[in-house]
Amino acid sequence: MSRRSALGLLGGAGAAAMLLAACGDDGEGAGDGGEATLAGTSLSAILRQSFIAQQNTLRTGQAKLWAQEREAEADVTIGGNWRELIAAIVADGTGGDVGELFNNQAFIYQNSLADVSDLVEELGDQYGGWYDLAAEAGQVDGVWRAVPWAYTAQAVNYRADVFAEAGVEAPTTYEELLEAASIINDRGLPPAGLTMSQTGPNDSANFAYSMLWSFGGAEVEEDGTTVAINSDGTRAALEYFRQLSAVSTPNTTAYDEGGNNRAFLAGEISMTQNATSIYFTAETDAPEIFQAMDHFSYPAGPAGRQEFIQMNLLSIFEFSDNQEAAKDFIRFMLRPENLDPVVQVGLSFYTPMFPAYEDKANMPWNVDPKLASLRGTAAGGHLPGWPGPASRASATAYEQQSVVNMFAAVATGDSIDAAIDRAEAELTTAYGG
Repeated sequence: MSRRSALGLLGGAGAAAMLLAACGDDGEGAGDGGEATLAGTSLSAILRQSFIAQQNTLRTGQAKLWAQEREAEADVTIGGNWRELIAAIVADGTGGDVGELFNNQAFIYQNSLADVSDLVEELGDQYGGWYDLAAEAGQVDGVWRAVPWAYTAQAVNYRADVFAEAGVEAPTTYEELLEAASIINDRGLPPAGLTMSQTGPNDSANFAYSMLWSFGGAEVEEDGTTVAINSDGTRAALEYFRQLSAVSTPNTTAYDEGGNNRAFLAGEISMTQNATSIYFTAETDAPEIFQAMDHFSYPAGPAGRQEFIQMNLLSIFEFSDNQEAAKDFIRFMLRPENLDPVVQVGLSFYTPMFPAYEDKANMPWNVDPKLASLRGTAAGGHLPGWPGPASRASATAYEQQSVVNMFAAVATGDSIDAAIDRAEAELTTAYGG
């Protein structure tokens, strides 16, 4: 049986029902109230486009099913430019009901987002509670402005066959990672390709922040206001990345968001950080690489193993005339029979923010040993601005890619002092200094 068969990769409402039955979940108590009062409602939503097309298909079908059951209409846009579309709706103050947000964006748009505290509490009670990280991203000044939907579990995708040929094992520390990359490079094998590019902001930020924190660096102190990027920990992280870049592909700072995926699938690199979109695509597009690849967790540094977590949340616009319908839509999308097939088809790309999913027997990380390192990464992860709290300032710093650009500059030949000075100036502005 193939991995796809084992995970039940099926499409449409029939797939959702079958997967629900496999979970042993009857779907009762999923918050069905309100259908009779929603007839004639026209709801609009802007959602993020997944790199795994089947997830987009599932969500489109789920939205249609929601509309059919409520005798309503659902105009759902799933686009790669979802962030720009939401920014435009907020700027206009009209034209939308539900929007998908990323990381700390609830702090940027807080004045345009409805209070969803009752819905978050209801869903948390119903599904066994949220990861602590959920409140950090969705709660602004004590009020929930966004419903946690999912996080993107990341790891380092690597070619186990290349590692074996080089005589190295999957690393658990950054020093072991550098040693493995050096040996692989010296032997003329496909090199490391851990991306650090402003044109690939999500993967790059995931690695940049994780590495910075693991070496003891931080952009801001715990108070959330004092810029702290000019530190020994930051310098150690930058020096390390300069050494890693010297034994990696020269394309490290040039990849766009899918560039490292394509390079890995083409056999040009032997490792890169990513979610499971590479693994998903490899099975059909690069079967030999699929058979040889595996995953290892982000390594530990002198300050331990720290990992940046990408989060996606669903918000309701304050100016929406359909707030009750919007709540019902979000409630519907977070039902197990809708969440489970999305998680399974994406092999944990878009992992629910409910810790209960860690132990579900049919979840990808409990089915495929090669995905085991993705299990529960949100439990100890951090958002931009850690160890300070999530904030509008940390969201701004993330959007301007100050930390990513600092690492990229060192990789392309700038001095550590110059890179830190630029980052410090940008962060000082972002944090209001």
